[in-house]
Amino acid sequence: MFLLRIIYFLLVGWWVGFFAGIFAYLCCLTIIGIPIGTYIFNRLPQILTLKPPKNYLSNSGGRDIEINIFLRALYFFLIGWWLGLLAFKVGYLLCITIIGMPLGVFILNRIPFLMTLKLHF
Repeated sequence: MFLLRIIYFLLVGWWVGFFAGIFAYLCCLTIIGIPIGTYIFNRLPQILTLKPPKNYLSNSGGRDIEINIFLRALYFFLIGWWLGLLAFKVGYLLCITIIGMPLGVFILNRIPFLMTLKLHF
């Protein structure tokens, strides 16, 4: 399976992941497309490397901590849109280098949180 993932990344994953990330970011710039963009960002490591996504962000109580939607919207318009783009660029560039791929996938898994402060996705 690991060899298949390497072949997939070298032949398909790196360019499909780039276009999926750009599409997801453009979706997140529109208010209506934020759910679609977040969904694609959540699946970006799987698109790049065929690795199933994991939920790394969880609180110890098992309950969702939800930040007020108005604060999240304000955060997105002031900080989230450019921080998400920066994280996508850095994560994607790290994924292109074989040595940086684990850190790149780690960063790409956190883009939805960085853009919208959504803890559970």
